[in-house]
Amino acid sequence: MSMRSQLLINEVIAQQPPLSSREVSRFSATEIREAIAKLVVDDRMELAQALGDAGLSLYPNHPEILAIATLLAEIRHDWIAADSLIEQLVHIQGDATPVVTWQHWVRILRSQCEHQKALKVVKAALTLYPDQPVLLQERLSLTELLGDTNTMPFSARVQ
Repeated sequence: MSMRSQLLINEVIAQQPPLSSREVSRFSATEIREAIAKLVVDDRMELAQALGDAGLSLYPNHPEILAIATLLAEIRHDWIAADSLIEQLVHIQGDATPVVTWQHWVRILRSQCEHQKALKVVKAALTLYPDQPVLLQERLSLTELLGDTNTMPFSARVQ
């Protein structure tokens, strides 16, 4: 973690009420993300969330801020916010979206019982990562759950 990230953490902890977006604006998106991650490790969730909100207001389309804000929403089990944030992240990253981001999105959708949308997300991810085992397993699991035998492998249909 950078010295500036530690400085940000110290300022966030010292401030009551928490820092405003204007005060946080001295810091880069990376420094904000690092500070949030450290606050989470230290179980300072309210401060991490406040800093995440400030980060989103300053850098609403920055992948690092969207990713950490998604993780904060997942920790809170705020699946609707997590879904919205990760969808925005995937839109920004496009074909460069890492497998782990797709996996998180599927988890978020499953947590909302949005199985049909989760299957669509898995299929989109498989166009980029056709041989990725976790995505293939997710597709199989979701197609079995939904009864969508048209996309199931033959071996799974005959069992």
